[in-house]
Amino acid sequence: MASRRTWARWATGSSFFLLLLAVVSLFQVYPSLMSTFDPESNYLVKVEPGQESDFTVDQYTRLVALRVNEGNVPQAELRLFGGNGEEIEGRGAGTFDPDRPGSDGSTIYSPVRIFEAVESGTYTLHNDAEDLQLWLVDETELAKEIDGNPWLYLFYIGCCLGAPIGLVGLILAVIVWTDKRKAPDQFLVIQDGSVILTDMEKVQSVRAQKEGGLEIEEGGGVPRPFVSTGPSNESTQPDQEDRQWKSWDDAES
Repeated sequence: MASRRTWARWATGSSFFLLLLAVVSLFQVYPSLMSTFDPESNYLVKVEPGQESDFTVDQYTRLVALRVNEGNVPQAELRLFGGNGEEIEGRGAGTFDPDRPGSDGSTIYSPVRIFEAVESGTYTLHNDAEDLQLWLVDETELAKEIDGNPWLYLFYIGCCLGAPIGLVGLILAVIVWTDKRKAPDQFLVIQDGSVILTDMEKVQSVRAQKEGGLEIEEGGGVPRPFVSTGPSNESTQPDQEDRQWKSWDDAES
């Protein structure tokens, strides 16, 4: 149980340190992330309502179209065409495509269409909405801008390691607590007529002294006052009585 207690303390302490490191790293990298992922600060193309715009992609990438969320999830209302005139459908936003806050702290941008695996080339984006602007961002390019930031790596390490290590420490702590409740709280040791209280960790060393005249009562039971320190004398008592009778008979005769 002592080993489990040690591992539980080590795991919980390590988890606390790693999660604290993640929190500190997040505060350091958060301003950079906000600026990088703000569509108004880093967009590939911005199209006004009812307009269209041409742009060029230099690498195999992932494009995300966003609109300002004014309380209701905006509709896509857009079309993307390749250099040969073919329309690229894309897909709607899913669970893993969250809204993005703007750098001003009040504007919220919602993804309305995701274009996966877009090859390099020239494209045309049409904004079919009547009163909403449309932003198109290059996700691959944004990832490159934040790649190499040491605070971001420390944040990943703290989150990915701190949470599971903390869970292991919690499980070990529960096991240690359960074992402690099952074990007797105290032991009574009788030595030379004196009562000594000891705990679970010391009982093994006390038992080692039992042959020298110690008697242990577990669970708070009634101590046994008599300790046997040698072989019983009951087997020799009849012989002593016989010798006493023989001596008495000799004296009478």
